[in-house]
Amino acid sequence: MVTDVLENKDAMIEKLVASGISRDEVAAKIRDKQEEYGGLLTDAGAAYAIAKELGIDVGFEPKRMPMRISDIKPGIEGVDIDGEITQVFPVKEWEKDGRKGKVGSVVIRDSSGEIRLTLWNTECDMIDNGELKRGARVRVTNAAVRERNGMAELATGHAGNVKVTEATVPKVIKLADIAEGMNDVTFAARVDRIYPITEFERKDGKGRVASMIVSDGTERRLALWDENADKAAQFSEGDVILVEGAYVKINRGKPELHVGRRGRVVRNPAGVTFTSATRRCAISEMHAGEQCEVRATVVRVYAPTLYDVCSKCGKKHDGECCGPAKPAMVVNAELDDGTGVVRGVFFRSAAEKLLGFSAEQYSKDANVFDEAKLNGAEAVFTGTARHNDVFGRDEFVVKAFHGVDVGQEIRTLKGE
Repeated sequence: MVTDVLENKDAMIEKLVASGISRDEVAAKIRDKQEEYGGLLTDAGAAYAIAKELGIDVGFEPKRMPMRISDIKPGIEGVDIDGEITQVFPVKEWEKDGRKGKVGSVVIRDSSGEIRLTLWNTECDMIDNGELKRGARVRVTNAAVRERNGMAELATGHAGNVKVTEATVPKVIKLADIAEGMNDVTFAARVDRIYPITEFERKDGKGRVASMIVSDGTERRLALWDENADKAAQFSEGDVILVEGAYVKINRGKPELHVGRRGRVVRNPAGVTFTSATRRCAISEMHAGEQCEVRATVVRVYAPTLYDVCSKCGKKHDGECCGPAKPAMVVNAELDDGTGVVRGVFFRSAAEKLLGFSAEQYSKDANVFDEAKLNGAEAVFTGTARHNDVFGRDEFVVKAFHGVDVGQEIRTLKGE
């Protein structure tokens, strides 16, 4: 800690004035900086942060010694700790008096106890990109302390910093092994289908939930609640996600995963290599009933067919559903991998992704379909092989597909 320097308000202000900033402007900048960080910074701490932002040499480089978490008390500044992340909370967006930003937090543990660390704005990127994850060891420097609900908490602000000193590979569970009642589940999977966010009323206000189908060779439904639901808009089918802190519930006899305020979802996380458990196979080797993965080229696309589904539950609309009907579509395409050709069948979101337009758009203007734009596209398709008795042909019902990742293809060829 360097409280002897950082508590010397007059010395820090003189550094700023000497750089050519008027005393009135310095005072205004200090007030703005303190407001930006919710009153966590002292006058000297705010002045120090301003000087660092402006590239002003303050004449010292603090030498710090880590504190024990159990010794941290509200009001201290310049706190350093070493510890392990035990929990990560999702990032939230905030808006106040016309200003916008982001805030997130993690819980850090050392041998003496635990404490929450709050991160602001660009620092939250370390949470969103998965750099700060459970089990990672971190060093926090020059953090301030505040009291919240009777407990001490840390915040970095502009003067503080958090750095990963030892990364970790998360212990993940296979989706085939989840069971009712499980909590604190961590897993990696590929996003196969994404459904729209639904808003609903509850006693404490409006809630939000988004759901998607994810797979690691076993398909499961994943429900994201409230702040985590907002993440769904950032995902695309084919993305790899790392989920921490999920819990398991049974819905219609099948286990599904839920992520609430104690869990989070990271899109394409750093340090997580995902290998699908779905078997990569050649079209010539497909067997009816088998789920497999095929790298192939689209050689022909047929005009899509529209049908009605319920706008609330998503089931095929029979005239007496829980919501009004909306259009969905199915499209057939010939897929060629060099060993053979198979009829690929794409339903709903998979059809829209392949075609590049929605069922709603097609229902209003059939001219949006242009086969020539689609032929020659190459992708990795995941689905289930079947034999269509009506037409007497083999088909491949595509659940998801994504572009060709050269690095992943090399790992697949190596059997990694």
